[in-house]
Amino acid sequence: MTQQDPTHRSRAPRIAAIAAGAGAAVAVGTIAGIGAALCSIVFDTEYPNSTFAHKRNERFKHHDPLAQYRDEAASTWFEESGQPVSLRTHDGLMLHGWRFDPDTARPAAHCYAICMHGYTGEPMEMAPWAYHYARRGFTVLVPAQRGHDTSGGRFVTMGHMEHRDLMQWVNAIVARDPQARILLDGNSMGAATVLLACADPRLAPNVVAAVADSAYASLSSQLEMTVASLLHAPAWTAKPVVACASLWNKLRLGFSFADVSPLNAVRHMRIPVLFIHGMDDTIVSPACARTLYAACASNDATLLEVPGAIHTAEFAAAPDLYWNAIDSFIDRLFPLR
Repeated sequence: MTQQDPTHRSRAPRIAAIAAGAGAAVAVGTIAGIGAALCSIVFDTEYPNSTFAHKRNERFKHHDPLAQYRDEAASTWFEESGQPVSLRTHDGLMLHGWRFDPDTARPAAHCYAICMHGYTGEPMEMAPWAYHYARRGFTVLVPAQRGHDTSGGRFVTMGHMEHRDLMQWVNAIVARDPQARILLDGNSMGAATVLLACADPRLAPNVVAAVADSAYASLSSQLEMTVASLLHAPAWTAKPVVACASLWNKLRLGFSFADVSPLNAVRHMRIPVLFIHGMDDTIVSPACARTLYAACASNDATLLEVPGAIHTAEFAAAPDLYWNAIDSFIDRLFPLR
């Protein structure tokens, strides 16, 4: 019978602990690395493998789900009627956009609409909204958000810095027309930008209403859903990756994902707001609109859910329902007639 070496027995737990610790370190390092890569893919417009790089690639244009809903009349009007405008942000970026005069024989005095496009988008995608508001008598402004189209900026912040940019566009209008009554309308990230601006106490009181189409409730939850979808995994598996990405983003760009929360913003909103969401949206969950609507502190909040509509395409899936809801909302708040 062979006697076991007691020294060997005492080393075994230590070896197992070291192995477990090394495995945990590798796992943490892997998650942290994926989190850092996620930040580059989502926020860095110059990163070779970013969402923006793919969007610029002609091979991917046919994957754009909204391409089939291009409004030719609105797009032609947008191209022919836009007047270029620009603005320098508080952090030194030059932003560009387009201004449109009322396209009606009865323009509405002092009524303005600012239309904010979504993530990886451009001002042209807001042509149907700009065209509609201009025909209703609004003077319309359609900015290109930082990092998009011809506007400056390398990093996109999903509403964190963009909502401050939006407030500067508002201030530029008010400086020229102190009696201005302003509507803010945004799609997706543009909607999140609008909601964050509306909850900011520095926003000029000239903003009297908001339309938020397909807004996400929080950046963290949105990225968790996106990562889980890409990995074909349960949402909970994306939480540590997104948490690491948030920490990395805090170190790199100065804000965590918790700082970008339209849900927290609507809890402080006081102006009228119309929430809109397509029920077939697979990019931002329709549940976000219900969550935002339920949490909204405004005593004049409305929710429109459009069956059969994909992300930000409610105007195409049910045009009468969509534009009637928009018109009913703005007719109560602006002297358009």
